[in-house]
Amino acid sequence: MKFSRQRYFFAFMLCFICVLTSCGTQEPTKLSTAAPLIPVRFAAIVGASQSYIPDVLISEGIGKKYGFDVQMVNLSSSNQQWNALRSKDADVASGSFLDLLRQRKKGLNVQAFRGFLTFSNQIIMPIDKSYQSLPDLKGARVGTSSTTSLDWMILRAAEKKAHGFDIGTDTQVSQSSPQLLTQMILRHQLDAALQFSNLSFQPLAEHKVKQLTSVQDVLAQSGFDANSFYLLYNVTDSWRAKYGNDAVVKLSAAMNEAVDTLQKNDSVWTQFADSAGIKDSRLLPQFRDSERATLKVDYNQSKLASTQALLDQINKVVGKETTGVTTVDPKAFDFTSIEAAKSVHPS
Repeated sequence: MKFSRQRYFFAFMLCFICVLTSCGTQEPTKLSTAAPLIPVRFAAIVGASQSYIPDVLISEGIGKKYGFDVQMVNLSSSNQQWNALRSKDADVASGSFLDLLRQRKKGLNVQAFRGFLTFSNQIIMPIDKSYQSLPDLKGARVGTSSTTSLDWMILRAAEKKAHGFDIGTDTQVSQSSPQLLTQMILRHQLDAALQFSNLSFQPLAEHKVKQLTSVQDVLAQSGFDANSFYLLYNVTDSWRAKYGNDAVVKLSAAMNEAVDTLQKNDSVWTQFADSAGIKDSRLLPQFRDSERATLKVDYNQSKLASTQALLDQINKVVGKETTGVTTVDPKAFDFTSIEAAKSVHPS
């Protein structure tokens, strides 16, 4: 009987030691206290500049860091984003201040909450042309992707004020896709064209075409604020209502960090250069630096007046029937969230 008790005692101690050993070698169970990620769908043309920020939010884990499940809704053409926002297939998208005002007037409940890009698109021309300024294009064949695009209307309005020249009426205007415009220049089917900066970079760097001027330069030379509102990021009222104003603040802070990453991390630019057709790695630093400059946006309430002055001139030259709006409505812009976001991550 005594032997049996000792055996049971030793068996009990052995089990006890095993339990202690097992507890010491396993990670303690941790209860997850993190809130579910907030889904936010960015509408963008993948590979275009409008995809830079959401792409970095996803690839660098910045979105999750701030509590967001960032998703990309792929677009095939510009201005398609408004349909995605209207159908509630997307929550956030970039667009011009003019299109924002137009869409709100048509009943789309959306509001700008931060800036995206500055003016950067260019007028390019064949390498053998010797034009010195826009008025030199009188009677020339000039291309644009759209005669109702903001950039084109700005060129018309600003140059009309500065030199009495209207590129929309004083030239032979052709509309074509951005990809074809450069090819038409190279084939001498056009004497000049308004082209997106990322699409004109490579032919300019290879000296296949020349730059005549840029939208930003025309604005400055005409006495307008070249840092007036241009492309903005817009969020639907329904997304804001569902997740609250604090979610917009955190999203803006996350986007601040994404822009900071784009400004400081060289490695993220390789894929964007490839999407822009930059195949020569020697051109990557120049492309990267030029694109980085466009991300330095001044988005604040003080720009309402200068943007209104620009819209007034556009309407004077192009006509309010074309623009569809006459007032830069302050209610279309959320300036509170971007300011609050700076305390989370500086812009």
